Amino acid sequence: MSLGQTQYFYGVELTALKEHLSLSMDRVARLREKAMRRKDFGAADQIYLLQREIDVAHRHIESLK
Repeated sequence: MSLGQTQYFYGVELTALKEHLSLSMDRVARLREKAMRRKDFGAADQIYLLQREIDVAHRHIESLK
């Protein structure tokens, strides 16, 4: 595989991962809202930590592109 093909492949894969993380972030945000409405603050705090980890992964993928 040539260097151009390899870079294209990784670019496509990273873009797909970024989109997947964006969709996951939306789902996690809705889940946190639901936990807050139910006053389940322990779960909301855990979900917030997950949101932060997803955000870090999202930024790391951006830096790789």
